[in-house]
Amino acid sequence: MKKVNWLITDNTITVNYDGKTHIIQRVDDLGIKLIEMIKAKEFDKIPEMVEIAKKVEKFSDGNFIVKDGLIYIKGIAAPKVLGDKIVKFSNEGLPYEPLVKFAENLQKNPSYRAVNELYGFLENNNHPITENGNFIAYKKVRDDFKDVHSGTMDNSPGKVVEMPRNQVNEDCTQTCSFGLHAASYKYANDFYSGGKMLELEINPADVVSVPIDYQNSKLRVCKYLVLGVVDKESTDSSLRVVNQPVSQPIPQNTNLNQNYEEPCQNCGETSWNSVDVCADCGEERSDEYPYDDEF
Repeated sequence: MKKVNWLITDNTITVNYDGKTHIIQRVDDLGIKLIEMIKAKEFDKIPEMVEIAKKVEKFSDGNFIVKDGLIYIKGIAAPKVLGDKIVKFSNEGLPYEPLVKFAENLQKNPSYRAVNELYGFLENNNHPITENGNFIAYKKVRDDFKDVHSGTMDNSPGKVVEMPRNQVNEDCTQTCSFGLHAASYKYANDFYSGGKMLELEINPADVVSVPIDYQNSKLRVCKYLVLGVVDKESTDSSLRVVNQPVSQPIPQNTNLNQNYEEPCQNCGETSWNSVDVCADCGEERSDEYPYDDEF
């Protein structure tokens, strides 16, 4: 058995063995587990718990291999954000299968650039991974579940919204262009008041591009599933178990312009028809909503 030395302070846990010293934050899941082991005098378990390579490989039944500081999934090196997720799942005792499925789904994405851009989006916003290897994102729509710009696309819960991939602009330098859009909760919430906030489930294979000038906060995709209406961001920062939503019809006799009350720049009124033309003076609405390019 390795001799383990340890020191606990108000903020950290320091463990030393085999000439190696590791410092772990007490608030981390790993720190909490180490304190439990120290209290139980299970010192022989500490090195295996601390060493990422042994911990991750044991956690994944060999599906994840750590080599030269990188985590490999079925022989393919995982980018840092996915590697961090693997370690986080391991520390929290969460099942590893969703991460394997996520990696497999991502490998089906035909765009090298989209694959690499997606990691920045997930890392920047800490989007949860779902049990079937997808991820969670958000979108604002009108009160009748129609898209904000055209008022024609049905985003009712349970709906799968999709379009041909080759009609989605894959150039991340063109920040407003054709495609279906999803975003972080903050981005979607800040840029449109009123309407409904939707939670979406997106397969990483269906991501096309992440525009560069929104700090990796929105993305263009060719397909998503509408899970339902939410009023706050998901607190499940690691893993989400998703129940299949039941499709809801668009409410009858719904005013398409409810909570869509930006005043007309010409006459100051707030009455708009379905094609964004002022019902009072006929002036076309100037739409600055960031999803104005969405079908």
